[in-house]
Amino acid sequence: MNFCPEWIFDVTASAAAREFLQSPLGLDTTVNKFQQGLTSLYNPIDVAQLAEACEQLLLVLNDADAGEEAVIFIENFCYFRLNFEMNKAPRKLSGLFGNDLKGTKTIEYKSDNTRKRFKAYLFAMRNGGMPKAPAGWNLENDTTVPALTEVIAKKVNILDSL
Repeated sequence: MNFCPEWIFDVTASAAAREFLQSPLGLDTTVNKFQQGLTSLYNPIDVAQLAEACEQLLLVLNDADAGEEAVIFIENFCYFRLNFEMNKAPRKLSGLFGNDLKGTKTIEYKSDNTRKRFKAYLFAMRNGGMPKAPAGWNLENDTTVPALTEVIAKKVNILDSL
C-alpha cells in the first residue's frame, strides 16, 4: 500500500482551499482536481475527506476573522508543511533511513487533524512563533514535490464542473 503522507494531505487540502478562494469554481471542482492529481502518486484519497479538510480550513479562517489575509495564511501554512515538521524541525525529504515523500502503509491523514494543525499553526504564526513563507515564495513554483507542483499548475475551467 502507498497512502499519502499526512503532510502532503495537509498541503493538498490547503492548496485546494486557497484555489477555491481565488477562483470562481466550486469547492467540488477544485477538490476533484487535487484528488485526481494525487492519484498518480498515491492510492486514491477519498474526495469527501479532502473536501471536508478544505471546509475545515475555511471555517478556521472564518472563525479567526482572516478576511483578505486568508490566502496569505494558507500559503504560509503550505510553505511550513512543505519545509518543516510540526515541531519546526526541517523536513528531510531524502536520507539514509527514509524518505518523507514515500507513502505510508496505512492511512494516517484525517481532515480533523489537518484542521487542528492549521489552527495551531495560525495561532502560533500570529504570535510570531512559526516560520512564514519568504517574500516572493510561490506554491506554484516550489519544487519540493514536483508532482504536486504539476497538480497546482493544472488549470481547471468552468466546463470541468459540469
